[in-house]
Amino acid sequence: MRVTRRAAVLRSTLLYVIIAFVLAVVLGHFNVPDHWRMLNDGQAARATVVRTNCDDHGSVFYRFDLAGREYTGVGNAGFGTPECGQLKPGDHIVVYYLPSDPNVTLPGEIRHRWDNELIFLFLAVTIFPAVIVSSFWRYLRAGLRVATKPGRLTGGGPN
Repeated sequence: MRVTRRAAVLRSTLLYVIIAFVLAVVLGHFNVPDHWRMLNDGQAARATVVRTNCDDHGSVFYRFDLAGREYTGVGNAGFGTPECGQLKPGDHIVVYYLPSDPNVTLPGEIRHRWDNELIFLFLAVTIFPAVIVSSFWRYLRAGLRVATKPGRLTGGGPN
């Protein structure tokens, strides 16, 4: 059965859309909901750096007071705060927390984190499926060239 070029393009497009959709759902499930909640409901607070662990994704450990209670958190530096190597215990940074649960916090500017997450998600759901579909096409074309060489289909002699 010969597949027309139009059918092949439609199948490839469908494969691309399916892969992109699955990636968007899977990858979007990790940070997008939390970042969205923080972007819309988060409140800023001034936190004090307790310690850093720059070898672990630029981790910054911090604490902040809210209504007479102390909260602690950890997150990665950047996104509007100085890089991890520039921070030391006692420095002050901005953190965002959810008023409904002040234990949910993120250091830095939430808008920067949100924008970064959307850029990552966009690149992942556009480039990765394109690479897969392109590889699939090359695999199919290579297989078709081998299958249509003289002697292959007719059971003829060696090539």
